[in-house]
Amino acid sequence: MRALMALVLVAVVAAAASAGGAVVRLRSAARVEAAEVTLGQVASVSGPDRAVRALQAVVVAEGLRPGGVVRITSEDVRVALREAGFDPGAVTVTGAREVVVRREEGSAAVRRGASVRVVAAVGAVRVSAGGVALEAGDAGDVVRVRVLATRKEVLARVVQPGLVAVVF
Repeated sequence: MRALMALVLVAVVAAAASAGGAVVRLRSAARVEAAEVTLGQVASVSGPDRAVRALQAVVVAEGLRPGGVVRITSEDVRVALREAGFDPGAVTVTGAREVVVRREEGSAAVRRGASVRVVAAVGAVRVSAGGVALEAGDAGDVVRVRVLATRKEVLARVVQPGLVAVVF
């Protein structure tokens, strides 16, 4: 496993070193399906093939929730390039000054308005009831849920599609 990580690191450093002449042209808007946003999703990248592949994989935003929006500026891109090992001076960043990135809700483990099973557990006592998700979320996200039996709103962590656990 360490050998694989070392090989990946060498490939990224080599691509970063050969990134001279690479051009990143930011779009003004993008739609994504995952919480992690890469440069390849928000820009067109041109230049040497190895550099293009490495640049497209650079993560420019993380933790984007379903239905969420994030704005990525050209400065954010330069910071991400620096953190990924690229010399920002060797990569030309052009195009829009800011990219508005929207994450599709359809890719979430729990969609807004979906029926969910709400579980509450304290010690050995476990209670479950039907509910409706008021927000979309991925596994591990905390979302608002309305419990159908009580019509009360609770915060619950998404466990898997259709299942949430009340947060105390």
